[in-house]
Amino acid sequence: MESMLEKLSFVNFGDICSKCNENCCKRFYAVLLPEEEKEFSSYSFTINTEKGQVRCIGSKNSKPCVFLTSNGLCSIYERRPFDCRLWPVVIYIDLKTREKVIYLDLECPAVRNKAIPEEIIQKLVEIAKNLKLDDEWLEKYTLAPWPNKFIEIDRYKESV
Repeated sequence: MESMLEKLSFVNFGDICSKCNENCCKRFYAVLLPEEEKEFSSYSFTINTEKGQVRCIGSKNSKPCVFLTSNGLCSIYERRPFDCRLWPVVIYIDLKTREKVIYLDLECPAVRNKAIPEEIIQKLVEIAKNLKLDDEWLEKYTLAPWPNKFIEIDRYKESV
């Protein structure tokens, strides 16, 4: 069975990201899936949400991600966490309707400038819609503080 990371292995924004002055790795953190926490335990930190804690890597206290190189690339690109692979597509859970909501994050300059091919965004959305993410984790992820400059792409309920 193909893992989530394998499903997202086609994503390679290295060229786009290396030319970005706003680099997300200088400004944001990535929330780790529970199964990623051990691998990144030496570099992760905790974010508190109303539903509990999540472990994260990335920018903290105005410092860039420890994995960001001086030329603007990720030193662990091939093994970067799920959240880094999916971004600028974000999947949240609507806490009232329990629907999964897929967003595109306008904090990403490549999204604002339409530098990411539409077919890549659509493929990310289709993969996101088929992911089996734990609802408890997704609630914490949804509630982790984020700028939220999102545009909604899709909304759906998982079939039971």
